[in-house]
Amino acid sequence: MRKIRTAVAGVTIGAALAFGSLAGTAQADPTADRGTRATFDGRSIDLSGGWQGARACAVFAEDDVRCYETTEAADRASGYNRAADPLAARAPACASGWVCLYQYENGGGRRLIFNDEYWDNLGNYGFDNKTSSWRNNQSRGDNASLARNANGSGTRVTLSAPGYASALGAFDNRASAVHG
Repeated sequence: MRKIRTAVAGVTIGAALAFGSLAGTAQADPTADRGTRATFDGRSIDLSGGWQGARACAVFAEDDVRCYETTEAADRASGYNRAADPLAARAPACASGWVCLYQYENGGGRRLIFNDEYWDNLGNYGFDNKTSSWRNNQSRGDNASLARNANGSGTRVTLSAPGYASALGAFDNRASAVHG
């Protein structure tokens, strides 16, 4: 099943990239990234300047971003229940109702998770062009999107819900914005 989802995601990404190259893409706004403050280990950090040892950050709201030293701590904070996760054996952890972006393929590396419905510029979180895999664990049909440029402009890739892609193919490390 995972290989089929990955293949479908690859076809979707390929079609989106082909369409984007034909239609042209908007240029990224260099002033779009403003940095985001997050709480981590009892202090406030600016994620655009580095994660300072955090392994996972969760965007609960635009003004409520919390980072954790371990992905397990982020799982607890976001309400992830591995026993209730139907894809637990085939996909990385991602709480119900959330969109999870992973630094490396197969859900590896740092994790940035969202449960909002607006465009987030990944540079604000120190995650611009650093997404290699994703999981959308929202309700069926509540698709998310990755965009090549800030503010949701440029080529887009749909993150079907519920769904998981262990790799992004040609879109690997090329996302600058996410919409949950």
